[in-house]
Amino acid sequence: MDFDWRSITSTAYLALVQLNITSFPIPHKEIKCEGVMVISYQKYSRVTGLSLDQITCGHQLDDAFVLRNLRPGTSFILYNKDKITSRVKHTLWHEVGHIKCKHIKHGDKEEIEANFFASQANAPNAIIKEISKRGYKIDVQFLIDCFGLSKESANKKMDYLGRYHFDHTNEYDDVILQLFSIFINSKYPPRNAHYYDDYFEELENKRLNW
Repeated sequence: MDFDWRSITSTAYLALVQLNITSFPIPHKEIKCEGVMVISYQKYSRVTGLSLDQITCGHQLDDAFVLRNLRPGTSFILYNKDKITSRVKHTLWHEVGHIKCKHIKHGDKEEIEANFFASQANAPNAIIKEISKRGYKIDVQFLIDCFGLSKESANKKMDYLGRYHFDHTNEYDDVILQLFSIFINSKYPPRNAHYYDDYFEELENKRLNW
């Protein structure tokens, strides 16, 4: 299977920009998608009269899922508000990823892409790279503390970084850094003396290439 990791990263970053999210961990109520209603199982149950057992297919869909085309042009992302955990937030982003990546079927490729979208929305490479440059150790515990990832998601993110490092840069990297600049500067001020030298050297190299 072929994957366009860079394009999916761009799509995830653009989603953050459109939602004007500026800090981590991201509250579940801020995870939204244009043209999609995000609603809890519990509220959907009250509105429709359906039981939670019916909505979740006997609790087989216990975290969240997409309900498409119930109304013309309207989709729903339903989630269990009684289980708001790191895993549920990942699942919400996963379902947004299916929509943003314009998936029309569910298969292995689509699941991998949606998971990757969720990973980049929950813990953007550009943010991790910037914090790393400032002298902070990037490990599983850092990802859990900074981004509120589950241990499972943090381990998968570390596996990804070990394989690809920060290869999937894209046109929204600088926009994301600007969007989260207050968060980054307040939580992760530079620890190393070379940070500013490196930063200004990078700016100078860009200037010389104009």
